[in-house]
Amino acid sequence: MDTDMDTDCDDAAAFAVLHALADRDEAHILATMVSSSYPWSVPCVSAINRYYGRPDLPIGVVKGPSAPIDRGSRYARQVAEEFPHGFADREAPDAVEVYRQILAEQPDQSVVIVTIGYLTNLSNLIRSGPDRYCPRPGTELVTKKVGHYVCMGSRYPADHDPRVWGNFKPDPPAVVHVAAEWPTPITFTGGGEFANALATGARLSTETPEGSPVRRIYELFFKGTAQNRHSADQIATMVAVRGTGHPWKLTTEGHNHIFPNGTHEWRDVPDDPRHRYISALAPGVDADDVAREIENLMVRPPDAGGNRNN
Repeated sequence: MDTDMDTDCDDAAAFAVLHALADRDEAHILATMVSSSYPWSVPCVSAINRYYGRPDLPIGVVKGPSAPIDRGSRYARQVAEEFPHGFADREAPDAVEVYRQILAEQPDQSVVIVTIGYLTNLSNLIRSGPDRYCPRPGTELVTKKVGHYVCMGSRYPADHDPRVWGNFKPDPPAVVHVAAEWPTPITFTGGGEFANALATGARLSTETPEGSPVRRIYELFFKGTAQNRHSADQIATMVAVRGTGHPWKLTTEGHNHIFPNGTHEWRDVPDDPRHRYISALAPGVDADDVAREIENLMVRPPDAGGNRNN
């Protein structure tokens, strides 16, 4: 999982979903990366991991000349100050180093990466050279170890709004680079009306304890009781764990054309066999049922399944 964990609250909800799926043995979490240079994003991620009983999950953070993406946060500092986390400020290793170490240790084609933030870390990863963990350059390492990449961003079939918001426009060169050079299948998942139709979050204030950092994040974001918010990052997480089949409608023909400013549009030609997107439910699927399933995972008590698979 690669997150910005700064501007929106659905990143935290996606972590709740991921940990719940791991408790159910549907996922094995390898690491949680941070693509934002906001000083409190790393401690906030660590606090969430600790709450769900996985305090030792590796965390890497974006570093280097392409890293200064700091958009502030309504919640990250408060959560880091109120919950135990084990990190001081942005103290964490370079995400590229963590990626390379973990990927080198995994079986071939076994890893799924999901980004619910900026693509800076992945761009840096495929630019990386051989190191002590692996003699392969980044693109070869990814080709060998990653089976699927799920990218939350942006709105489909197009987003031509030049204002800097979302996951693509804060670091457009990284998105252009990853879309063109990432060597494995990429499933882009959309936000906008699609994610709003599956809004979740209001149940956090009534069905999770006050000691939940995810509940706290929603309450800070809304400056009071948790309210429903789009489920963009939760959708990406569900696709990453459970795949691109039911209940999603998958578009496979065409490619995601990224403009230099991070806006984009889906073009039918030429076809890029790596690119596909999900921005709708399959025919006949009830949106309320899908939203309910997502929110059930969000409010699920930590360790309800009795598993710990860091």
